[in-house]
Amino acid sequence: MNIYSVRFTLACYVYVYIGICIFLLGWVKTVFAVPALVLIALALWEHRKKLQAEDSASSVILIHPVMLILVGVFCVFFCVLCGQGAFLQQPSDWDKHNRVLNDLVFNQWPVCYHNDSGEAMLTYYIAQYLLPALCGKITSSFRVAEIALLLCNAAGLFCVVLLLFRAVKAATPKKQIITILVFVFFGTCLFLAKALYGATGVGAADISAARHWISNSIQLQYRSLYVNLRWAFPQAIVPWIATLLFAENYKDVSRYCLIGAPLLLHATFPLLGLAALMFGVVLFRAFTEKNLKALAKEIFCLQNMSIAVSFFIPLCYILGNVLQKKAEEVGFAYIKYEAKTVLYFCFIAAFLAYSVIIYKQHQTKLLFYLVNLSLLIFPFFRMGVYNDFSMGASIPAILLLMVFVIQALFQYGSHVKRDSKRLMVLLLLLVIGSIYPMEEMVEVIKTPVSFQGAQHGTLGDWAHRDGSIGAAEAYNYFTYDYETSLFYRFFGNR
Repeated sequence: MNIYSVRFTLACYVYVYIGICIFLLGWVKTVFAVPALVLIALALWEHRKKLQAEDSASSVILIHPVMLILVGVFCVFFCVLCGQGAFLQQPSDWDKHNRVLNDLVFNQWPVCYHNDSGEAMLTYYIAQYLLPALCGKITSSFRVAEIALLLCNAAGLFCVVLLLFRAVKAATPKKQIITILVFVFFGTCLFLAKALYGATGVGAADISAARHWISNSIQLQYRSLYVNLRWAFPQAIVPWIATLLFAENYKDVSRYCLIGAPLLLHATFPLLGLAALMFGVVLFRAFTEKNLKALAKEIFCLQNMSIAVSFFIPLCYILGNVLQKKAEEVGFAYIKYEAKTVLYFCFIAAFLAYSVIIYKQHQTKLLFYLVNLSLLIFPFFRMGVYNDFSMGASIPAILLLMVFVIQALFQYGSHVKRDSKRLMVLLLLLVIGSIYPMEEMVEVIKTPVSFQGAQHGTLGDWAHRDGSIGAAEAYNYFTYDYETSLFYRFFGNR
């Protein structure tokens, strides 16, 4: 199989858009859903023609059928290790995932709740749940939905791994295995940052608390890839696919809406992170290219406009949650470090350690600078009780940082005598970065295997804004008084 083939690339786009199409068909009135689907089909058709025109026989990486099977097995096993399918221990965030999945299986779409705090509608990035939920709805079985979710996520991870092979040009089995190993264990050097913070005398000297946060006073975390997939799979798989598709030809603005818009219903914060990179590219081109008319024509091309119009309805759906009045602790805010400026510098050292070592390899790449710039800016903002903004918005940039690391690893490995010191330091940083995900894996492996599935409740238990439920539970998943919302009044399928 040639992973540069147009067929495989289109399969990745189809995977990304399946949940979007189900949302339009299940949650939106037919009179609006059908035109939106036609516009999406038109954009994909236009992109297919463009891919075929760009197809080059020189871009070939053949994957042996045995390797494809091994990658498939790895993807299923890795998803199981992340708690999907409920065969192994699930982290606390899965209480939310299971409630969302349960209500999508057993409730009418759009999912609505009625209680003393007023009526509420489930408003969340639900696209990754919808195909598994549909399988569960057809069979009236939550367990079927769980298994379908595992298989759907494994299929998406399969796309991620093959796209990753493309991104780092892993053309040999050896390079492919190394790529998978780095992917499994990659994380920023959080323990290094914690040690630096402790050495300053401001932070705690005990680095064992660095598993999640560098400090309890200002919660900052750039998740490792495994931890992200384990705790928040909707913010992992499709955002990773979109990021890798974007990175392949990141200066081609005509693809931006097609790639980025689906994240609106898959993972809102990673959409902001990817949009920041896209905006940086557009800004750079605007200042460096003389023909601004050509750039504007590229931005407002048929493909981008078709997707933009078709996603007006999902945007209305999400804004019902985002724009409603919320408790202060879950709102958007600016982080003032003041006396704890040293905390910021120790935190960014966790990823800058990689960037400094691989700078020589990537010093001419615009995207390398945009990735680092975005990771420097995100810690100044917070949203959510646990600062989900920094964790989520950083996901595209952290994945691309890993791509840059693997590319440098291959480069330094092919010139060991010349780059031996850089290679050794890079390997050491990878080991330090792997501590966090390895700790999580060890915990999971220690737990017994179960075939009974997860215990699940309903989000209806949380749809209370009277203070009886925590702010995160009360406001993250609902549009209250939904009958007055733009989505429900005009577009909702009820």
